[in-house]
Amino acid sequence: MQFQLKSMKDRASRRSILRLLLISMPVALTRNTMALLRPVARTAEPLLLSKIKTAQQGERMPLVRIDLIEGKLPEYRASVGQVVYDELIAVFGVPKNDRFQVITEHPKAGLHFDPNYLGIHRSDACVFIQITLNSGRTVEQKQQFYQAVADGLHVTVGLRREDVFINLVEVPKENWSFGNGEAQYGTPTR
Repeated sequence: MQFQLKSMKDRASRRSILRLLLISMPVALTRNTMALLRPVARTAEPLLLSKIKTAQQGERMPLVRIDLIEGKLPEYRASVGQVVYDELIAVFGVPKNDRFQVITEHPKAGLHFDPNYLGIHRSDACVFIQITLNSGRTVEQKQQFYQAVADGLHVTVGLRREDVFINLVEVPKENWSFGNGEAQYGTPTR
C-alpha cells in the first residue's frame, strides 16, 4: 500500500483531523500515535509510507544508557525509557522488542555538567542519553531523532528540551555479542 502526502498543508490538515478524531474518542494515545500528530521535518520530497525502512536482523542494534539525578519516581524513569525506545523505532527503524536499556540515577554530586555550555541553559533535571548502535544513519536522521526525543520527553514527562543531552556512539555490527560468547552479526573467520 502506498500513501503519499503531497504537501505540508496536506500533512497539517491530516494531523488536525486526527487530533479532532482522537480528542472526541476516549482512547489512550500511544507514543507512535503521538508521533503522527507531531509536526514533521520539512523536506522537498513527499513522504511515502512505502519508503519507511524496516531493519534487517542485526542492522540497527541499540544499547541505551540513561543517566539522571536521583529522586525521580519509577514511572518517570520508565516513561523516559519508553520515549527513547519509541523514537528509536519511529526514526531509526529499530525492530520492536530490540530494547536494551540501562537507566541509572546518580547523586547530584555524581553527575557533572556545565549548566550553560553552548548557550544552552541546563537545570538539575538534565538527562543524559547515550546510545550505542550500528553505524549508518544520516545527519538528517540523527537531527530528527534528537528533536523527536526532546519533544517526546517534554510532552510525556514535562522535561525541558534544554535538559535533554543525547550522544550517539556508532560501532560496526561485529562489535555486538548478545550471549553465548559469540558475535552473532560478525563474519566468522575460518
